[in-house]
Amino acid sequence: MLSLMIKPSIKYSVLCGVFLTGLFFVSIAFGSNPLIEVRHLIFDLAIFFLFIFFAGKEYKDVGNAGILHFWQGISLGIIVFIPAVIIFSLTIYIILELNPTLIDGYKEAAKALQESQRELFLEVYSEETLQKQIREVDLISSIDLVLKTFWKKLFAGFLVTPVAAIILRKKTN
Repeated sequence: MLSLMIKPSIKYSVLCGVFLTGLFFVSIAFGSNPLIEVRHLIFDLAIFFLFIFFAGKEYKDVGNAGILHFWQGISLGIIVFIPAVIIFSLTIYIILELNPTLIDGYKEAAKALQESQRELFLEVYSEETLQKQIREVDLISSIDLVLKTFWKKLFAGFLVTPVAAIILRKKTN
């Protein structure tokens, strides 16, 4: 039964990883920075949900006679999103290492974002703290960006997996 669960999960995991990577590059091509903008979390949630849902649906309908328990949905989701995030992260790491201008673009955008939100920040923190954060942006490396993105995407996957599992579950009569 476990092998029946793994086959659709791996298929959809690879597709999800490729799709996440493609969306990353499309976003950059349209002038958006997916490493900074929060709205990409919403895209991640939707993408993970779709791929987890379709993996679960395939397993439920093709491999398990229309039955999917909650734990199976959770297992499928984890098998889908963790490798997808690893595929995405490794690809982005390689791209960032090969093209350091992407890191420079991130640093510029991060500094611009901090400057644009200066007033909000200064309501809570001091000018010295703001300047320290702006200086720390220059110290960010490609591995820092990849790890930050890795954890954000894992979080998104963990959020939507139970939702997909609940929607797909069907108890035996």
